[in-house]
Amino acid sequence: MNEERISFTNSRGDTLSGVLHHPAQGTSRGAVILCHGMESNKDSDKLVLLSRALAQRGVMVLRFDFRYVGESSGKFEDITYSGEVEDLKAAHALVQSRNPGKTAILGSSMGGTVALLFAAQQASLAALVTVAAPIHPERFPSRVLTPAQAEQWRTQGFTHYNGQRINLSLLDDLDSLDVPEAVKKITCPVLILHGDADEVVPVEEAYELDACLTNSKRLSILPATDHRLSDPAIMRRAIAEALDWLTQHVS
Repeated sequence: MNEERISFTNSRGDTLSGVLHHPAQGTSRGAVILCHGMESNKDSDKLVLLSRALAQRGVMVLRFDFRYVGESSGKFEDITYSGEVEDLKAAHALVQSRNPGKTAILGSSMGGTVALLFAAQQASLAALVTVAAPIHPERFPSRVLTPAQAEQWRTQGFTHYNGQRINLSLLDDLDSLDVPEAVKKITCPVLILHGDADEVVPVEEAYELDACLTNSKRLSILPATDHRLSDPAIMRRAIAEALDWLTQHVS
């Protein structure tokens, strides 16, 4: 397999770093873009394993760092969902420039929500997979901060999460989002993967996401599974389900 390290820019001029996996057979049967979560990056075990498995099946894959993490430019403190959607638009444009045929997206956690928001704007997508994606990202502050801390975030213009600064721009962005309404506009087939013991994004959000989707979909609840799919057996199952779904819809 050929793994090509690449860089490209988003609409704001930030440099994004990625790895493009070329099909093992040399001829592409379609393409998949992989989107990591908030505290992850393009080199997560899940994304690397899935990229290589898809390439073995003849699918071109792009895994990339959003602008605030890994080898991409930017600062974590400026993270927003809307900013990541712009990054995904740039990644999608890059993949399309390679004339891959049908294109699908997989997004994990925050990257899953970003993928949903992008898919609501991009009717040409062949398919989508979400892994532990929140449909209510606006509930993030109340999950990780006390009411007093959330108010302080507004008054001082930033907060700290797991030791990293996050600016007020994320809070303002969350106030502007309506993910359930956006999801209703998605036309491509969607596979929802979610652990029933997810301690970060309650499994009820997966059921709500399923209910909001109006087109072809499948909900797969992974038993006794946390947000990071820590159990290796469950991780393998999730990768296998995503692999089959993505291959089926881009080929």
